[in-house]
Amino acid sequence: ADEADEAPSEVSRYLVARARWRTRVLVTVPVAALAVVGTVLGITQVPFHGTLSSAQGRGAGSTTAPANRFGPGDFPATGQSKAGPGGSAGAAAVPGAFASSGRTGSGPAAGVGLGGVEPLSLAVIVPTQGTDGAQGSQVVEAVREAVHEANASGGVAGAPVQLTVVSAQDAAAVAALAGRVTAVVGGFGASAPDGVPWILPADPWAGGASTVATELSPAQAGARLGQDLVQQGHGGTVGVVMGTGPDTALETGLAQVVPVTTVAAPSSGACLPAATSLESQGVTAVAVAGSPALAASCAAALGAMGWSPPNGMLLAPSAAYQGVGGFGLVPTTTLYTVLGLPWPEGASSGAARFRSAVPGASSYRALVSYAAVELAVQAARDGALNMALLSGGTWRNDLYDFSGLSNVGATVVESNAGVWSPAP
Repeated sequence: ADEADEAPSEVSRYLVARARWRTRVLVTVPVAALAVVGTVLGITQVPFHGTLSSAQGRGAGSTTAPANRFGPGDFPATGQSKAGPGGSAGAAAVPGAFASSGRTGSGPAAGVGLGGVEPLSLAVIVPTQGTDGAQGSQVVEAVREAVHEANASGGVAGAPVQLTVVSAQDAAAVAALAGRVTAVVGGFGASAPDGVPWILPADPWAGGASTVATELSPAQAGARLGQDLVQQGHGGTVGVVMGTGPDTALETGLAQVVPVTTVAAPSSGACLPAATSLESQGVTAVAVAGSPALAASCAAALGAMGWSPPNGMLLAPSAAYQGVGGFGLVPTTTLYTVLGLPWPEGASSGAARFRSAVPGASSYRALVSYAAVELAVQAARDGALNMALLSGGTWRNDLYDFSGLSNVGATVVESNAGVWSPAP
């Protein structure tokens, strides 16, 4: 543990003396892993698994994700910048991202420059082991690129943004972030320490007083899906397959807006009996208020039955995170959920910018984490980054739209072969 604790100060001294404008990446890993961590030019890297799990959606299976796209010395020195999506360098290469603060209205001044402002210190927590390790690698790659872009466009009040990467499997290192970093951005696998702002977690269930949540809560998502049915003029009763866990609140939200009837899923998790019961009741849509595994089981059950509810299947946001994309369904059945940000393989300008900045990254969690850095930098350029500042501002670019802590840009989306796009 002593070795891990000493690494940040050594890197800090090197950066201050030799590389004022380099991105600083401090990786905190268990001591046993330090032997395989290479430290060159102040950039400490952590090894990641390279094969995506089949449970992680499009881009999974045999796809191999690069462990660290940026090698030592890849970041620009003072006065240099890396070309962005448009081929030019600096802030203009990242439209809507770092050109200006995202806050509207009056607020505190941005700071007094490198000599009089504390650097913005960010951390990202990701799994570094198991089936989620490769997706964690994509998240780190995306966050590093966003930090690089922020520093290429001036940092925050003249000081470079700093980044610490922490393994979600190292509980002590995660806890040690309290009091050492300004905020945690994106990431998944472990929660930010109490009291540390967690900006846009790449986790559909994350919430709390210090969290700027990416996704609507399951209850809010259910209400939004119900409102969409009403706005589209779709009547009838929604049949809800009830499972367990936080996503059961999807039914609560739906029931506030549209008529529902519920059927409990068997303890085995197999959805076929519940789906058969709902078909016999003549429901016009099927909602799954349960885990992503239950959602996948219900999608498969509808396909096996050859049943296509007229108004489709309604799912919690977690289903999209876990790759429930509609494979095996009857072709006329559409899956719907609510997502806070654009899908990385979608047609939006923000998604296209992300793909250009982080080639090969297909993970929604990676896009969310990339956007989290942008929001943190926008807010920090407007004042001291804290929950009071975040809750009082309007933060917007081509990836997100927040009024305070509320994600007003959250959108009902439908799946087409695993790619989620805004529903018509």
